[in-house]
This record gives sequence, structure tokens and C-alpha cells, in this order.
Amino acid sequence: MEDVLKNSVRVTPSDKIRFKCIGCGDCCRNVKASVPVDCQNAFYLTKYLRDTGMDIYCIDQFLEQYAEPELLDECGFFVYFLKTVGEDNACIFLKDNRCCVQEAKPLACRLYPFMVDPNEFGGFRYLYSKERTHHFRGPVVETRSWMKKNFPPECRAFMQTEYTHAGPIAMQLRKIPEHRKTEALLHFHRLRYSELDLDKPFLEQFQRNQVKLLAILARMTEEI
Repeated sequence: MEDVLKNSVRVTPSDKIRFKCIGCGDCCRNVKASVPVDCQNAFYLTKYLRDTGMDIYCIDQFLEQYAEPELLDECGFFVYFLKTVGEDNACIFLKDNRCCVQEAKPLACRLYPFMVDPNEFGGFRYLYSKERTHHFRGPVVETRSWMKKNFPPECRAFMQTEYTHAGPIAMQLRKIPEHRKTEALLHFHRLRYSELDLDKPFLEQFQRNQVKLLAILARMTEEI
């Protein structure tokens, strides 16, 4: 992930670049710990696999089979990335050089070659990755148009919710004593991933769960 950011350039909504997917599958290889599966991605990928007949019925099953956790902060705050397979660390969903979850692929894949970062003012900064230079040929792509197509309102609202709550959650986790850290992280996983009904709208559930999580962690620190 750090290599991708190192090879990225900031752009404005009106900036244009040349880009064309040539179906080479190159951006799906050598991606170990590079394709984040946030709570929203996990929700929709699980729902997609379930609805297309896979033996997957809940987000925990999906995460166990297709993702692996990475520690984001020493407080215990962790995130998931898609698993990779083979010597070339290809995405687990790359089959016959094609994405087999195209309709529900993670936001990072939909946005490629662009990336987004939220800011404290409720907006976003945009970047694009120059890591694989052979993609930057063909038609001109405007940043604004690409985002309108691939970064819909629910994704924006989710990302801002994450940005708003991640800091306070991490702060509370740092206050949890070691003998209660496992309990706190179980609540963290449950309210960010497990306790989401696939047959109800995602965003409302997620926003409600983050408020619950903060309240639980706050109580745990008060009980010390």
C-alpha cells in the first residue's frame, strides 16, 4: 500500500489523464496487503457472493475465506485486505485473468487508477497512481467524471463516517487496559463487521453501530 501512495500524484476534479484498461490483469497482481476491504466492501461482497449462489451467508464467513487482517495502529485498530494467491500474489478473485466479482469489487478497484482521501471539511482529495505506466494511454479521463461514475454518494457518506469515528475509536482503544483489550476488540469486530444485516440498508446500520461502539468503549474505560 505504501508503494502505491509513493507513486501517486495529487489531482483536482478538473484534471484529465489518459487511461485505458487493456484487460491485462496486471493491477490485480502483486497486491498483497494492497486492496483494502473496508466494512462497506465486506458487506457488499458478502451479499454478492451469497446472492450468486456461493456458500457464504455472513460477513464473518467472507472475511475468513477471502480477507486477512492487518494492524493499523498499536491500539488494536485493524483493517482487512483481500487475500492473495500464487507466487505473483494475485488477488484471490482473479480467475482466468478476469475479476470474478466485477459487479461488487472493492472501491479501490473501482476507482483505479484514482484514489480518494477524506478531509476534515467533509470533502475529499484525489490522487492517481502512476505505478503501472502502460495503462496511461488511450482516451482522456476527467477526474470529476470518473468520481461521479465510480464514487457514489453512499461511498462518500461511508468514508466520511469512517473518518469521523476512526480517530475517537482509536483513542478509546488506547485507554483500554491490556486485560480487557480482547473484549474491546471483539466489540470492535462485531460492530464494524459482524452485526450487519445483509438484507437491510448498509449505511444506517454502520453509522448506528459506530455510535454504539464508541459508547461501549467509553464505558469500558470508565470502569477501570
